[in-house]
Amino acid sequence: MSNDGTESNYDLMEIFIIKFVLADVVIITALLLADPLYAVAITALLVVSVFLTWYLTQRIGSERNDEPEPDPITKLQARYAAGELSEAEFEAALDRLIDANERAERAGVETRELSIERSD
Repeated sequence: MSNDGTESNYDLMEIFIIKFVLADVVIITALLLADPLYAVAITALLVVSVFLTWYLTQRIGSERNDEPEPDPITKLQARYAAGELSEAEFEAALDRLIDANERAERAGVETRELSIERSD
């Protein structure tokens, strides 16, 4: 988990553990201190909130998975725009990518999963 201060990165299991622990504390407190009718109402609200939390985390997770990964040329352009590559490095990488695409197309290979970077 990274704590860069911009976004919390809890996974689904951590969210449910936190939610259930807090719910248990509230339910036990309600059963001890409130009338039975209020305790049942609080318990029902907590159960609904657990299902709502589950639904929202599933929805957010599916929205994040629906975002397509950028193609290699877009990644290369982003790296060049960020200053990670010089113009010469950008041009060389672009030429390698175009050559690799042309060779793959001639060979009948799908290029969608290919990457610019060479693995060592």
